[in-house]
Amino acid sequence: MAQARAGTSLIEVLIACTMVTVAILGLLGSSARVSQQMGSGRRQLVAASIAQRRLDSLQSVPCARLTAASGGATTGEIREEWQVSGTGATRLVQLSLHLPQLRHPYVYATLVACQ
Repeated sequence: MAQARAGTSLIEVLIACTMVTVAILGLLGSSARVSQQMGSGRRQLVAASIAQRRLDSLQSVPCARLTAASGGATTGEIREEWQVSGTGATRLVQLSLHLPQLRHPYVYATLVACQ
C-alpha cells in the first residue's frame, strides 16, 4: 500500500511540474507580446510628436507659399515626407513618417485654413 501511495505521489508531482511549466511558458509568451506592444506605443508617441511639430510649422506658413509645397526631412531615424494640395480657402497637408521598424508609414493629414 505504501508503494501505491508513492506511485500516486510521483504522478501528482509530474502533473504539477507539467502545469507549472505550461504556466511559465504562457507567461513568457505574453510578456514578449506586452514588450512588443510597449515598443509600438513608444514609436507611435514619438511619431505623433514629430508629426505635431511638422504640421504646426507648416500651418504657420502663408498660403501663398504653402500652395505647392512638398518636402522631406529626417529626424533621428524617422524620415518625414509631406505634400500640400488644394486651392481656395483651405490646403490639405499630408505627412508621412517612415520609421525603420515598420513596413508602412504613419500618415497624418490636416486642413490649413487660408486667411
